[in-house]
Amino acid sequence: MSAKISVVIPMYNAAQYITHCVDALLRQTVGDIEVVVVDDCSTDEGFLLCTEKYAGNDNVKILKQPKNMGPGAARNTGIAAATGEYVTFVDSDDAILADAFAKMYAAAKETDADVLHVGGALIPFAKELPDDLSGMTEKERIPFLLDGKEATKVTVLSEDMRIRMDEWLTHAHHWNIWSKLYRRTFLLEHKITFTDLSLSEDQNFAFHCLLHAKNYVKMPGFFYLYRISGESLSRGKKDLAFMAKLLRTTFALSKCMDDTMDTHPFFAEHPEYREKVKAFCLAFLENGYTKDCYRMLSRADMENDAAIRDIFVRHFGSNAGYVAKQFYDAHDALPAPEGEAPDMNSYEFWAAMVAKFGEGAVIKIGG
Repeated sequence: MSAKISVVIPMYNAAQYITHCVDALLRQTVGDIEVVVVDDCSTDEGFLLCTEKYAGNDNVKILKQPKNMGPGAARNTGIAAATGEYVTFVDSDDAILADAFAKMYAAAKETDADVLHVGGALIPFAKELPDDLSGMTEKERIPFLLDGKEATKVTVLSEDMRIRMDEWLTHAHHWNIWSKLYRRTFLLEHKITFTDLSLSEDQNFAFHCLLHAKNYVKMPGFFYLYRISGESLSRGKKDLAFMAKLLRTTFALSKCMDDTMDTHPFFAEHPEYREKVKAFCLAFLENGYTKDCYRMLSRADMENDAAIRDIFVRHFGSNAGYVAKQFYDAHDALPAPEGEAPDMNSYEFWAAMVAKFGEGAVIKIGG
């Protein structure tokens, strides 16, 4: 008999956290749960720790990728191995409240949900975070609204695709992939998997689900404990190699979004939405990564970098020089930032948010 929920955890060098994460999931009050850990060829002892600790535990599967392929590919391996009625994703250094899946599963069953979406998360708040987040008290967790507007009750979204797209374009439904349940047969039927992107693979996955879910259900709540990590890609090194990665991802994401939109007739009937959706998704890369990275680099160094030149040539051929010039000119014209961008990975940032909004308040950045 299959489980109610399969939890897929991509793991890479997470030995410090992984057993705490798995143990917290096994304590979920929903009961019938399957945990699928997919090791992406870690260089630490995480895989060994898991195989030894959970040997003989029928509720835990420990898998290993044949080579390092990134979290998206690891999640695809987990989906293929899962047996649960619903699939969800948890990162290896995060946690989830003990009654979260019981509440989410009940709402999913009541509404016959293809996707059950919770638009809030909890930010563990302490100068020194413990390895096991599940033991942190309510006062040490900040409710953080990810969606543009908080759900006040369990709601089934309209099946009118124009309404769904308009809501997506106003960030009414955040594209995080955790804190959601996905009916496994729904994912298989529509061939919804993670694309081979180094950034924004979750955007395309979430959008694909929004397109095809007959019953897309939102519910209020703040269940997921998201560890603010100083190793986020957005705060990684801003060098020429990183810019090359951003450019490759930008062009690849554009094609992925086109391919995804091709799976639904709405975009053939309403082609004006195609460019709106692509612009919205690509703006995340531009505003969240590319602008900041560009400011850290020299235009001359970028123009002389062989890898960056090759990216423009492969995508634009004989027009590469013209397109690259437009890219550089546009970014040269950007106004200087007003102070440094806030570091959301820092204790000081969240301390300031608590001081601003008040202890226990729901925090929404930019709102």
